[in-house]
Amino acid sequence: MSDDFGLPLRRKLPDDVRARLRAELRRGMGKRRPSRVRYVAAAAAVVVLAAGAVVATQVLRQPADVAPAPTADGGLTLDTRVATAALDRCWAALQAAGKSADGGYVPPREEWVPLFTQTAGADSVVALTAASKPMFCETTETTVTLSDPSAAPATVPGVNFQLLFHSATGVVGGLLGPGAEGASLESRTEDGDAASQDIRFSPVSRQFVAMTLTDPARTKLTLSNPPEQKGVELPEAPASLISVVDRPVTADRTSPAGRALGECLAAAEEVVPDAAGYAPGPLLDADGYQVVPGRRGDRVVVCTTEPDHQRPGKSRFRLYPDLTPRPVAPVRALRVSTLGAVEAGGEPGKSRTPFVLALPLTAAKAAVDFGTGSSVEADVVDGMASTWIPKERYVPDATARVVARDAKGAVVYDGTLPLL
Repeated sequence: MSDDFGLPLRRKLPDDVRARLRAELRRGMGKRRPSRVRYVAAAAAVVVLAAGAVVATQVLRQPADVAPAPTADGGLTLDTRVATAALDRCWAALQAAGKSADGGYVPPREEWVPLFTQTAGADSVVALTAASKPMFCETTETTVTLSDPSAAPATVPGVNFQLLFHSATGVVGGLLGPGAEGASLESRTEDGDAASQDIRFSPVSRQFVAMTLTDPARTKLTLSNPPEQKGVELPEAPASLISVVDRPVTADRTSPAGRALGECLAAAEEVVPDAAGYAPGPLLDADGYQVVPGRRGDRVVVCTTEPDHQRPGKSRFRLYPDLTPRPVAPVRALRVSTLGAVEAGGEPGKSRTPFVLALPLTAAKAAVDFGTGSSVEADVVDGMASTWIPKERYVPDATARVVARDAKGAVVYDGTLPLL
């Protein structure tokens, strides 16, 4: 890593400040193993909301005294519970792979300093330093991924920027140097879907994390700085040090619905953590279109397959992840786009729009009234229901009444939901 990232100069911490930080660390992070060598300060983070700004104070563990970190209003926070659990799993995976400190790859666990955390659904990322080197630890319910602190970063000519991490779930991590403030990161898939997000970075290490939710093998990253200028395409990030399944979970992939879900999840440009653990719901299969939801706990995703009108003879796969903040409503409609839409190159009159629901797990059947004078019986599997929306009812602000019953016929839900 270069030395031009504008980190603060070291200076001696007052004894009372050092004592207070140690006390905060013990309360927030729990008891740690003693370090092999003597360190003066440990990591601590105090997040203060004042005048609408988030002020983050961080102190890096160093072999010598260091100054308190500068303040910033980037909105980054450190969830110590999430950080501790994630870093412990990353360390355990390193040991299992023979790449822990004893193997000479990374410093011991007690030298890891979490700076901030970021989560999206089941995906959690911790930006940390180890012996002053920037690292990224990502955990899902089943996987662990850790960046390689010794790998050469990917750089952009003329921009003070380093790309250090790009995981299978689409998490991007790197360093943003002085002069690159205000930069934005754009991700664009092969199908042309694009998303842009401003880069927020740690004032201590200048590390940043961005979650693209797309397959890195089929995603181009572009850095714009300032955003008004034409972006610079980023090279491929260095390989992760480890990327393993440490808590394996599998679901049905042999039934028609299971096969359709597995093939769709594997081919979609969008990604969802722990995809192998999603159990299939009812399969809609008509006019060359397939729609199948998947459930893992209280998370429900939908994956669709349709002809690719831009590439004749091929199929287009789309995944609609469930990023609803927890806790979620037990009954909700899931957003799914129209298949075969004319604006996407489909033939007029050939489009179909699915209506997919998350229901209580006790639901065995569901009737959906789209306001056409009669109800439609929707297929229900494992608390997931799906049917096609009548074309004349798919209009702005349209709703449908849903009545779900258990195996004995008792009503478990009766209400109105938007068609989205």
